[in-house]
Amino acid sequence: MIRVDGATRVYAVLGHPARHSLSPPMQNAAFAAVGMNAVYVALDVSPARLEEALRGLHACGVAGLNLTTPHKVAGFRLAIETTEEARAVSAVNTLRWEASGWRGHATDGIGFAAWVADAGIKIRGKRVLALGAGGAIRSILPRLVTLGAAEIAVVSRTPEHAAAVAASLERTMPDRAAAAHAALEDEAAARRMGTWDVMVRALAVESISAAEERWWQALAKDAPVLDLNYAGRGDAARAQARAEGRRIEDGLALLWHQGAASFEFWTNVTAPLHAMKAALAGE
Repeated sequence: MIRVDGATRVYAVLGHPARHSLSPPMQNAAFAAVGMNAVYVALDVSPARLEEALRGLHACGVAGLNLTTPHKVAGFRLAIETTEEARAVSAVNTLRWEASGWRGHATDGIGFAAWVADAGIKIRGKRVLALGAGGAIRSILPRLVTLGAAEIAVVSRTPEHAAAVAASLERTMPDRAAAAHAALEDEAAARRMGTWDVMVRALAVESISAAEERWWQALAKDAPVLDLNYAGRGDAARAQARAEGRRIEDGLALLWHQGAASFEFWTNVTAPLHAMKAALAGE
């Protein structure tokens, strides 16, 4: 049972929506496992209120935050100070209270590398299709490069966002990275770009549109799908993968690994991985 008193340190995840997040049970299990007097909650904050929310939470002494969709890029701009990982991708998913303001960190890339290693999914030499152009994809793309992806394409509902993310990758890794980009609705591009070996699905929308389905049809027969959604938000992608006889991994393991990195950034304590994983499994 979580003990809450006047000395309890408060942590939270901010998203829009936020009710679906499994970060609260995971992080509360972590605090309990290491004996910290702390509590973690989910807060729904609209994009228009993010700056106001961050000011208020900092004034209240909230110790740390996670930012999820759609706040990761805006959160980077609002952080007073950022880590090298965050600056490399111009996005944050973790904020730590400092006297001068929020210090931002990006743990999605760290979590992604651990996720694919655990799942045994090979990236080296593969053509990787990334659907989405938000903060999570910004953090994951450099990891795809360091893991040895042969080619990367960024596809987004907003083509300008896809182009910006691809350009950002090329700026941060000019000697190693080049990424194609296209609009999700661009049927000709889906045909022209050829066959892909791995898909990373980072679309906030849960359902699969006809436009997205065309990109699924561009996957090799044995290409796995890594869907950053999890639990009920991943049902549509799981159904699509089953219908195609395709392997799919949902984002629960990513949540676990990036959450562990966030915990360590906040606390300087080694994350209790087993307790966090058990909480995600409902144990």
